[in-house]
Amino acid sequence: MFKKRLPVLLFSLLGICLFHQLILADHVFARPQYLIKFATVAPEGSTWMKYMRALDKELRAKSDGRLGFRFYAGGVAGDEVDVLKKMRIGQIHCAAFSGVGFGKILPMVRVLDLPFLFRNDKEVDLVHEEMRPFFTNEFRRKGFELLAWAEVGNVHLFSRKPIQRVKDLSGLKVWTWSGDPISKETFSNMGVNPIPLAIADVTTALNTGMIDTIYAPPLGALALQWYRSMKYMTALPLTHSTGAVLITSKYFKNLPEKLAELLTTNFEKAMRSLTLALRSQNKEAIKLIQDSGLTIVPVPSGQDLDEFYNIHGRVAKDLTGTIYPKEVLDRVYDILTRINRN
Repeated sequence: MFKKRLPVLLFSLLGICLFHQLILADHVFARPQYLIKFATVAPEGSTWMKYMRALDKELRAKSDGRLGFRFYAGGVAGDEVDVLKKMRIGQIHCAAFSGVGFGKILPMVRVLDLPFLFRNDKEVDLVHEEMRPFFTNEFRRKGFELLAWAEVGNVHLFSRKPIQRVKDLSGLKVWTWSGDPISKETFSNMGVNPIPLAIADVTTALNTGMIDTIYAPPLGALALQWYRSMKYMTALPLTHSTGAVLITSKYFKNLPEKLAELLTTNFEKAMRSLTLALRSQNKEAIKLIQDSGLTIVPVPSGQDLDEFYNIHGRVAKDLTGTIYPKEVLDRVYDILTRINRN
């Protein structure tokens, strides 16, 4: 008798388990009470969005379905300037920005994007860590909360002619991101009159010959297919591009204290993991780019290397007092000096 009833009991238990799982899934993935509208230019399927969707799932589960994201990926909410406008009027609550975007809110943070400022990841990480409290307060004064620094990565030059020395840029048609004072000043100090364009126009400009030299993280050049129009990539990073995830203070203050803490803690953790993943993937991207036929121009040495590094000092001096105060630049230098002493 028991053996005859065993399949029925097992089926009933299975049904109960599935019922509870469906209730949990419906609860976790229903519209949260606090739905954060998040925008990014990172496309769906990218490493960025994979981490963001994993974070969304985690937040919904840990908050019992009360907190989650609605994503506007791939630039569907517009470029960074468009997104910033939408954040100011409450249409978007949170977004990932590059330096060009968050520089519109707090120009002084662009000190982190100066050319040839960093030599390695250790320097980047320590400067970000020690400057975080200062920039958090400054962003808050502007009506935004700094949830986390976000990795963009080392930016390299991609060109149709090899660039081994500063003077090799002479005569090249170099792209610069429209509205970016850092890149404009950098190339001007290299003796180049750059061509400003929005990111969306770069591919067309490459195809028509309007430009023949661009800059990007290797992973970005791979994802955007820009590398296909190039023959060379410089091994020497032009700069380390810093990103940030910001949420409007107005929305953040409306979150219950426990949910705000849950958001900040888990976001910081997710971005640290993302940073490590992107650094690894950028190395893989360089190999893929090289395997595709591009020549990697080695890091110069001696006087040729010094000429590149000297660009930093000239750009830093020219932008002091206009983009950032001297005190902020000095604080960054103090951290870097301390690293080099140890």
